[in-house]
Amino acid sequence: MEISLHPKYGLNPTMPTCILCGKEKGEIALLGRAYKEEAPMHMVLDFEPCKDCREKYLNSGIMLVEVEDNKYKAIVIKEEAFKRIFSADIPPRRIAMVERGLLNKIGANV
Repeated sequence: MEISLHPKYGLNPTMPTCILCGKEKGEIALLGRAYKEEAPMHMVLDFEPCKDCREKYLNSGIMLVEVEDNKYKAIVIKEEAFKRIFSADIPPRRIAMVERGLLNKIGANV
């Protein structure tokens, strides 16, 4: 894999954090030019929770993620609630992207 260096910040590294708990995931991401500004020391880079949160929350729950203007909200609901709300099968990774405003509609305070 080739990294295009940022003209000012070079490799432009950051440490990915968990979308649910905010703790470091034990990785370093080299963003280079892909991130237009200087990358913060820590940031959420993907919607995959850390190992601890996956074990704690996603064994019996489904994570709902809502994204708006490059900001995200995430909650975990029980499988039964997911099936009632969406009338759908459980997503393979137990993560579902939802439309903007849905979390407020179901009463999530995030």
